[in-house]
Amino acid sequence: MGGAQGARGVRVRAAPSLALVKYWGKRDARRNLPATSSLALTVTGLYTEARLQAAAADHLTVDGAAVPAARHAAFFAAARAELQVTTRYRVTARNNFPGAAGLASSASLFAALAVGCAALAGAAPARGLLSALARVGSASAARAVWGGFSALEAGAESAWRAFPADHWPELRLLVAVTSRRRKPLASRAAMLQVAQTSPYYGAWVASSEATFQAALAALRDRDLARLGPQMRTSYLRMFGTMFAADPPINYLRPQSLRVLEVLESLRAAGVDAWETMDAGPQVKIACLAADVERIRAALLAEAGLAPADLIETAPGAGPCILD
Repeated sequence: MGGAQGARGVRVRAAPSLALVKYWGKRDARRNLPATSSLALTVTGLYTEARLQAAAADHLTVDGAAVPAARHAAFFAAARAELQVTTRYRVTARNNFPGAAGLASSASLFAALAVGCAALAGAAPARGLLSALARVGSASAARAVWGGFSALEAGAESAWRAFPADHWPELRLLVAVTSRRRKPLASRAAMLQVAQTSPYYGAWVASSEATFQAALAALRDRDLARLGPQMRTSYLRMFGTMFAADPPINYLRPQSLRVLEVLESLRAAGVDAWETMDAGPQVKIACLAADVERIRAALLAEAGLAPADLIETAPGAGPCILD
C-alpha cells in the first residue's frame, strides 16, 4: 500500500489554525515546545494544498519558491523516525491566501505535511501523534491537524481538540487583509529576539495562562462578549513584547490601525466585533454571522479596504486527503 501511494504521490489540503489566544515564544527551542498556552480556530475558506511524492532527497516548494532545508529538515527527519520509513520527500505546496504574512501559513503547511507523510507510508497514526509530528515543523500546526477549536498548552508536545467545528455554528472570523507582502521578519526569529531582549517577555509568559483559561471558559459558553476582550488582551500583550524588543519589531501597517479604529467604533455602537492579530499586519475579527454585513460595510467605507480584502471564514475541519 505504501509503495503504491509513494509512486503516484498524495495530495492533502489543510486550513490554518488562527489563534484566538496566542502562542508566542518557546519553552524549548530545540524541541519547538511553546512557552504559552494557545487557543485557536481552524477555519474554512483558507487552505494550503500540498502534493507529496517519494524522492531521492527532501525538497519543499511553496508558492513556487524553494524553502531552505534548514526550515524543513527537522520535520522530515521526525516523520521518518515516527513512521519508521526511509522515504525522502518531494513536496509542492501552494496557498490560496498570502503566505508568510501573518495568516498562519506554516500551520496549514506542516499539518498537511504530517498527514501526507503518514498517507505515503500507508499509516494511520492517532491524531495526537500527527499533532506532535506537525509541531516539529510549526507549533501552530499541532492545532491545525484537529480542526474546529483546539488548544496547545505551554510545554506540550501535542494539541488537543477543545470543541468540534459545530460547537459554535454562528461564529465567524472575518479576515481583513491589510498587506499581501511577505513580512520582513519570520515568526521564529521574532520570538527569539523578543525572548532575548524584551523586558516585557517574562510578564507576558506569566500572565498568559490566566488569559487562556478565561478564553477557554468563554468559548465553552459561546459568549463572545467575554471571549472578545480576552482575545484582544492576548494579542496586544504579545505586540507589547515586540514593541519593547531591541531592536523593536512592528508588524502593524497604517491600514491595520484604520481597521482597529473602525472596530472600536462598532463596539461603541453595540456590535460584538473583536479583533486579534498574529505576527503580521492582518486583522482577524471574531463576530457573529448576523453582524458580518454591518462590519463589512463599515470596513469598506471607513478603512479603505476593497471587497477582495475581506474574507469571511467559519469553524472548519482538519486536513483532508484529496487523492
